[in-house]
Amino acid sequence: MVVGAVWVTLAIASGLYFSFPVFFVALLEEFGWPRGATAAAFSISSIVQGAFSPVVGILVDRIGPRRVMLGGAFVLGSACVLASRIDSLWSLYLVTGVLAAAGVCAVSWIPSGALIARWFTERRGSMMGLAFSGMGAGVLVIGPLAQWLIIGYGWRAAYLVLGLGTLIVLVPLVSLGVREAPMVAAPGRGDVSGPTPRPTDAGREVGDALRTRVFWALFFAYLCTPLAVFSVVTHQVAFAVDHGFPRLFVAGIFGLTGLLSTVGRIVFGVAADRIGRTTSATISYGCTAVGTLCLLGLEVWPHAGALYAYALFFGLGFGARGPIITAMASQLFPGRRFGVIYGMLSVGNGIGGGIAPWFGGVVHDLTGSYRIAFLIAVGFCVLGALCFRLARPRRRRP
Repeated sequence: MVVGAVWVTLAIASGLYFSFPVFFVALLEEFGWPRGATAAAFSISSIVQGAFSPVVGILVDRIGPRRVMLGGAFVLGSACVLASRIDSLWSLYLVTGVLAAAGVCAVSWIPSGALIARWFTERRGSMMGLAFSGMGAGVLVIGPLAQWLIIGYGWRAAYLVLGLGTLIVLVPLVSLGVREAPMVAAPGRGDVSGPTPRPTDAGREVGDALRTRVFWALFFAYLCTPLAVFSVVTHQVAFAVDHGFPRLFVAGIFGLTGLLSTVGRIVFGVAADRIGRTTSATISYGCTAVGTLCLLGLEVWPHAGALYAYALFFGLGFGARGPIITAMASQLFPGRRFGVIYGMLSVGNGIGGGIAPWFGGVVHDLTGSYRIAFLIAVGFCVLGALCFRLARPRRRRP
């Protein structure tokens, strides 16, 4: 029941969060804002989530994931309703960049990751992947739904419908379906990616965790991941529309990416328990890089086949690192302070996510193309994989 409730919660939260690329095109058309300035709303959202993550982690440790998620569900739904009244860049930044971001942060991966880590000791990577696969399902459904509403009724009505739907569905779901674990789970022995560390102060005290090599390796892995993904995700719809593809078709490709993301999170989560988390993460980065190059291939081959190839490869890798990082962090830093430690790791995700969307828009404003931004994103796939290798626990000599 808990995994199911988390799955649906993450589906709605992630679907709303990643629906911004669909609204992005509509906002550009109505207001004529520069792409960099408009995409900055998504960047602000990531920065706010990163800054707010340690606070959410502290709240999770003190009052439990359920109460934090319940408050986040209310804030997120209310923010979407208010987004229907946006009429300026500052209001876009305030509502989408700050208010909605706070709701997403409080309802999604930090409390959800802590909750799953407390409930499951064995096959933790698999269970994280299963629960977090809801994020891909949300992209599958809400992205095309948002585009359909925009085409039929306008972007303001689309925001209003999605916001009211969130309040009607998500608040009762969290209230009734999310349950606290009876006790904090210790790291399981079923993990095969490396030896299980002894429970030391580094797992319970934030200061000690900050002094470990693996913390900073995971931090920079979290930093590189959105730098490899968000410049592509934010501008994928606009990029394909620029090359002559119909908007509803492109929204469907976006949804297909979400469907394959659901598959990828589960597959790479299971693979993390079987072949090791570092290897699993590296393969997922490879999928992301190949998918990005397929999308960029529209510049030389503007054919639907390139978009389907993009959806396949990018979708499989999209979001696969999050569950792996969460599982690694819960193993390396077990104990009652895991929430705040995981929140501090998520600061890296916020920094990377803050840079990438804005950077992609500015590159297009200056050059008229996304080519440079997408190629740099591929480079961060390589750096992210290297960070995962540095995060592997060192094997003790017998």
